[in-house]
Amino acid sequence: MKHHLLIITIAAFSASWLAAEVGGVKPQPRADLITTKPLVYDADSPDAKIQGLYEGTCKDAKGSHKLQARVVAQGAGAYKVFIRQSPPDGKIVKVDGMAMTQGDKVSFKCLAGDVEWTGVYADGAFTGSCCESCKLQLKRVQRKPPTLGKKPPSGAIVLFSGKDLDAEMVKRKGKDGTEPPWNPVAEDGSMQITKGGWNSKRQFDGNLNLHVEFQIPFMPTEHGQKRGNSGCYLPNGDEIQVLDSFGDTTYPGGGCGGLYRYKDPDAFDTFSLASLPPLEWQTYDVEYRVSPGAKPRVTVYHNGIKIHDNAELKKDAKPGPFHFQDHGNAVRYRNIWVLQVEGR
Repeated sequence: MKHHLLIITIAAFSASWLAAEVGGVKPQPRADLITTKPLVYDADSPDAKIQGLYEGTCKDAKGSHKLQARVVAQGAGAYKVFIRQSPPDGKIVKVDGMAMTQGDKVSFKCLAGDVEWTGVYADGAFTGSCCESCKLQLKRVQRKPPTLGKKPPSGAIVLFSGKDLDAEMVKRKGKDGTEPPWNPVAEDGSMQITKGGWNSKRQFDGNLNLHVEFQIPFMPTEHGQKRGNSGCYLPNGDEIQVLDSFGDTTYPGGGCGGLYRYKDPDAFDTFSLASLPPLEWQTYDVEYRVSPGAKPRVTVYHNGIKIHDNAELKKDAKPGPFHFQDHGNAVRYRNIWVLQVEGR
């Protein structure tokens, strides 16, 4: 893989970054990545290989500080960078900046107050310094959700497994009254959502546990609701949003895991620990609970992290299907199952 130069300036995100000079070098966008059309990149693209979660340390004579970084592709060789520093006193420091790709090297230089941070990138890691005597190291990591690949328990209804496609799921018909064909099933049992989306054939009511696995496409030139959009609708009609929220923000309730349009995930921001990078498989585990005379409530785990704790939904309880939304983006699903549970 060719290496790419990253010039990172710790500063608030604004349109002025493109013309700024950092360390005497004026970054230029890579001509081969400039486009006026939305792009869906594959996992072998340089952008996908650089974007991701990074973890490591910043060490000096006084000890070691934990670091976590999110490098978020923006297209044309540009990246947002979000860094969390965890000093021994427990006070989290959050720093955000920008990055640009230039040439065939990978390096960064940035300022945090009066402190200069420098480093070079090679083989999935940044190494350098964050002060005169402080050594920095960040390595790209992948996190596997704890329930990824979880098998349906006894009594569960498998809505989608990549097999027997018509057994439990039905495709939404188009305006002409015909159903679109199923998309091809990948070796891992996943499928890109078909045009119009899917409904469960069955109507569901009462207390339920839902497990969903999804993969968001890598669309670095898009933002907000155009960046890998889909959604999981519960039987009462409320939606849990599916979106690329890895370092990308949108309106309240519109981010990944949001109760659509009215509630963000708990502790949701661009430094959120729940959303994984696009192209990595993610999970929702939803506990949907209904009580007489009350609106349904949900507890939701996104990649094993609790993002809603017994949150009240907006719509009344009623029997209904599960719906998986098509929003024109190449979102993939697999291993979808639901379990009826007794009591609360």
